[in-house]
Order: sequence, then structure tokens, then C-alpha cells
Amino acid sequence: MLGETLDYWVLKGLAHRRNLATEEALNSRASGASAQTFEAEMPKLHKLMRRFGGRLSADPAKRYLDMGCGTGALTLALAGMGAGQITGVDFMPRSIETARTHAARLGLTNVHFECCDLLTWNPPYKYDVLLSFDAFEHIEAPRQFLARMKELIAPSGVAVVSFGPLFHSPFGDHMWDFFRLQIPWRGVLFSERAILRVRRECFRPTDPARRLREIAGGLNQMRYSEFLGHLRTTGWQLDYLDVNAIELPLIRPLSKALARVPVLQDFIAHNVYCVLRPI
Repeated sequence: MLGETLDYWVLKGLAHRRNLATEEALNSRASGASAQTFEAEMPKLHKLMRRFGGRLSADPAKRYLDMGCGTGALTLALAGMGAGQITGVDFMPRSIETARTHAARLGLTNVHFECCDLLTWNPPYKYDVLLSFDAFEHIEAPRQFLARMKELIAPSGVAVVSFGPLFHSPFGDHMWDFFRLQIPWRGVLFSERAILRVRRECFRPTDPARRLREIAGGLNQMRYSEFLGHLRTTGWQLDYLDVNAIELPLIRPLSKALARVPVLQDFIAHNVYCVLRPI
């Protein structure tokens, strides 16, 4: 907005250091999560199910694949509800270690976790339901990933996907945890290098990333319109689509209406909930 140096000083003045943590500290924090932390995910799963209007359920006769499962909280919640065999996959070792620990602690035998790259992983079978929660905005090559999903899904299967915030939406930089005052559309208004410089100083000092795509967990900066284009290119049809399914009576209908306006949609579409079927 003002150039890298001025952008840095503006953002630095709004930042705090209360959530400063090294990768070592984050690893320790993840391994120390309690069983209650995972049991508390059940209300979140029920809320997610409501937002999909009954299109997400725990079916004991189906195989599920949770792509980008993180620490496995929602994977374990779905397994606990009686889903059939469910596999959680993530490329972050600390996340998978935590997920495996709590699967064993909770005594769940219908779930297992893999630490790998989904683009190169070769599972023993295809899956009836592909799941992706809060992960799609972190995937380095989303179009390639959508193409790969078609190789993982069973012929009559569906993909249930929710993600956000998208990068060009008001808080799409995913960095609200270290600002005292939230300025919307930071990722659009301010220099990427300035944002990352403040991030290193106030939030993640041991993450050497020089681009948002390189931060731990990644951030692909995908626009909503790009996501819709990727679906068309890779041969997926939408069985269901909801944008900005926030439970605020006045804001929800306004934001949903604005998200349908082509010139505005990339800056308004915050969260996406969709059910996909291969064509």
C-alpha cells in the first residue's frame, strides 16, 4: 500500500508479541493437548454438519479420507460418531503424532493417520467420502490437488469440502492472532514482505519463510473465482455450495448476495462449504 518499509512500520505498530512461539514450542504444545481438547470438537462437528444441511454424516458402511486432517480433531470426532473406516492424512509430523496419540487414548479402532504428501501417496483403496476441512487455502497447487482427488474417490463417492478464509477476503492472511487492531484486507493492502517481517518478529521467529506460500502450513493466496475455475477445469460438479454461512441474521444474507457479484466476490467470499461429485 505504502511500500514495503512504510507498510512494515504501520503493521508493526498494530502488532503484539503475546502469541510469539518457536516451532519447538508449537511441537511441545501439540503433544501436550488433552483428550478433553479433542472431545470438545464434537460441537464443532455438529455445527459443521448443520452448515452442510445434512449432507455430511457418519455412515458405518463407508470409507472416509480426511485430507489435511491437522491434529485430527474432527477426524476423531467423526470416528467417534460411528463413521466407517476413516483415514486422516497430513504432511505436518507434529500434527500426525498428536492425532495418533489421541486416537490411541480415546480407544478408537476405526481411524488411522498417515503423515505424507497426498499428491504422491498410494492408498490401498478408493474412498466413498473425501473430506477437507480448513485446509484448501493452504494447499500449494489446488488445481493439481482437485485432479488428484478424482483418483482417490470411489465411482459413486462425494467430496465434502469447507475452507477459508480465502486470501483476498477481509482476514484472509490468517494472521489475526498477532494484531491488537484488525485491519481488514491486510493481504491485499500491504506488502507480503512487510507482513512476513512482522510475522517473524512478533509471531513465529523460527519460521524463515520469505513468501506466504512458504510459511509452516502454507498459504496459497487462492481467490474464490480461481477455486470455481479449478472445479470446472478438473471436472467436478457442485452438488451443494454455500458461501459465508455465518450465523448472523443481517450480515449473512448481505455477504452471500455480494459474493455472487463477479467484481466483488473475491473480496467478500470468506468461507466456502461445498459438496463435489466427479463428472
